Amino acid sequence: MSAVVQLNVNALDSATSQTTGEDPHYPSEGSVVCPNISPAERRKRLRFGLISFVIGIAILAVLIAIGANVLWRLPLILFFWGGAVGYFQWHDKTCVALARTNSRKIGDQMEKIEDPAELAAVKEQARRVQLKGFIAGIIITLIALLLPVGF
Repeated sequence: MSAVVQLNVNALDSATSQTTGEDPHYPSEGSVVCPNISPAERRKRLRFGLISFVIGIAILAVLIAIGANVLWRLPLILFFWGGAVGYFQWHDKTCVALARTNSRKIGDQMEKIEDPAELAAVKEQARRVQLKGFIAGIIITLIALLLPVGF
């Protein structure tokens, strides 16, 4: 019974993709096309992102508490950018460093991506992760710059 249901779902997916012109194996633009990291690797990126963000917030709190000049908050962009990139790597299932080396780590072993279409998709995802991370880092840093000096 479940095999029949599975076949019908696959037939429906194929029919839908033929009418919309989309490939069922590659979701529409804006979604993850080809993940290049496993869930365990994603957790590492999320952990790195959270730690970077928390360190940035802690340093910001100290700078505010001691009444340091607002310009001392500018280097915090490195922590906020790193935190955002870590988050977006987790969210988009894409490791920027592995994309640069044309690789993926879905299991225990790292392997080269041989398919040119998959490689192009992974590299595009990595560019989007970097861009979103940079924009988020700038926005968070601007918010940090606008906070008042001292408590």
